[in-house]
Amino acid sequence: MRPLLESLRRGASPDLAVFQAALGDVLPLLDQLAGTEQEPLWHAEGSVAAHTSQVLQEAYRVAETAGLDSDTRLTLILAALLHDIGKPLTTRRSEDLNGQTRIISPRHADRGRSYLAYRLPELELPAGIQQGIMALVGHHHNLGRTYEAGTLAAYRRLARQVDLRLLYLLEQADLRGRISADQDSRLEDLELFRLQAEEYGLWSGEDPYSGWLALIQGDLNDGSSELTDLTLQQGILDFEAGLIQTPQEAVARSYPARAGFPELVVTCGPSGSGKSSWIAEQLPDHAVVSLDALRAELAGKRADQSLNGHVLQEAKERLRSVLRRKGKVVWDATNTRRDFRRVPLGLGFDYGALTSLVVFQPPVSAVFGRNPGRLHAVPPQVLAQQVENAEFPYLPEAHRTLLLDEDHRITGQAGFSLSAVGRL
Repeated sequence: MRPLLESLRRGASPDLAVFQAALGDVLPLLDQLAGTEQEPLWHAEGSVAAHTSQVLQEAYRVAETAGLDSDTRLTLILAALLHDIGKPLTTRRSEDLNGQTRIISPRHADRGRSYLAYRLPELELPAGIQQGIMALVGHHHNLGRTYEAGTLAAYRRLARQVDLRLLYLLEQADLRGRISADQDSRLEDLELFRLQAEEYGLWSGEDPYSGWLALIQGDLNDGSSELTDLTLQQGILDFEAGLIQTPQEAVARSYPARAGFPELVVTCGPSGSGKSSWIAEQLPDHAVVSLDALRAELAGKRADQSLNGHVLQEAKERLRSVLRRKGKVVWDATNTRRDFRRVPLGLGFDYGALTSLVVFQPPVSAVFGRNPGRLHAVPPQVLAQQVENAEFPYLPEAHRTLLLDEDHRITGQAGFSLSAVGRL
């Protein structure tokens, strides 16, 4: 970890300029915050840099008041620093319904999270802190939407992806670090969000579905761990979609799966992150649908993109073939874009498969550093596009998610009812 981050862990309170000087080589968008304008109606304080500077100061105050431990404080402060890092990528002018020109930054939280996905690993932060920062950055606009929805399902969906208490503290700093006409009303809504989260029992950070797991494990005591995972995780998705209300309904819906079900693994990661080698080592009993291999088979070269439509159709048919016979299959491709991985995952859900996303998260320097030595190196501009256009996965995209670092060590997992994950 860099010296600045170590000092931050010990209680230091550096300003934005210090962060820019110390981290700008890894996070160059920090230097673009000053030149990124904001809508005066919501941000009369000025640029994104002006806002971020104020949010940082508020975050230091909030962290002290809340009595956070060193790692939690580090997570909150870095999230405050980076919460609007996606605005330089998304800010533009647009006319509203009244014909007035407004400055908007659509989906900047999501873009910021994905921007950080392959850059935060460069800072050698502990995995939990890195994932906490990404969760706070990616979901910092979801707090208001969850409050407006108000349902238990909406709160649980958010709580299983981000610590609600830390999100609340970040939003406190975010609201107080700006000048806007609605600041007081939004701070009041924030307190109502906290009260509702407490009422739902989601404030202390426990798994919001732990009670469901216990009941489902009891009802499926003679079933496999994979059946438990499928029943629980599909039940969670159905509950959050408003299709069921209780874990008993999830168990009832799982009866067809007791006669067998397919298992689908989908990889996600830039070229050169070691997906194919990991598959060969870890999933020898899975059929493999590889888009690169199909391009070589149908077009003569792995890099030939001229038959991509045909390649995709053939890949989907081969995937369906394994899913129909309830086999195990892995879809081997970069899948860094959400619409790309939605294709195999959607088919998996259609066929009642247990779906798993295996996400490779090497630092960006490793992505580019390994490429020249690969047997099938890709053009640097293609690799750059994969990184810059990446849409890092969220948990609801699949039943289970596994995060791996550059050495394929597990740094995070979700959706596995048992601690062991070497059973994909």
